[in-house]
Amino acid sequence: MSLLKLTYIAHGWHLEIRKAPLFTNKIEAWQYGPVIPDVYNDFRAQRISIKNTLTLSQQPDLSAADEKLLEQIWDIYGSLTSFQLSDLTHISGGPWDIATKTGGHYATIPDELIRQHYVLKRSAANAAKVA
Repeated sequence: MSLLKLTYIAHGWHLEIRKAPLFTNKIEAWQYGPVIPDVYNDFRAQRISIKNTLTLSQQPDLSAADEKLLEQIWDIYGSLTSFQLSDLTHISGGPWDIATKTGGHYATIPDELIRQHYVLKRSAANAAKVA
C-alpha cells in the first residue's frame, strides 16, 4: 500500500513542480485510495511486500532533477506509515475524494485534478511560512 501512495504523491509533486506527469500510467480512485493499476498488478503478481530499497534490473530513464525530486519525496514521506500516507491521499476535497464522489470507485483521477491539488498544497505551505 505504501508503494502506491508514495508513487501517487511523487506524481502529484512532479505535476506541480515540472508541469508534466512523472509517468503516463492511469490513476484510479479505488476504495482504499488512489491506485496506479499497472503498479498494483505488477507487484501484486509478485506477491511481495516492499519494505527495503530494491535494485531494479531496468532503471527508468530519469533526469538528474527527477532523481533529486524522488529523493526529496522519499526523505519527506518515506518514513510515514501506510495509514499516515492514506490520510494524505484521502483528504476531503482532494483528487481521490472528488473522483470517488463524481465517478465512483475505479474512476480515473485526471492529472489536472491531481496537479491542482498539489498547487493548492504548495500555496498553503507558502502561506503558513509567511504567517
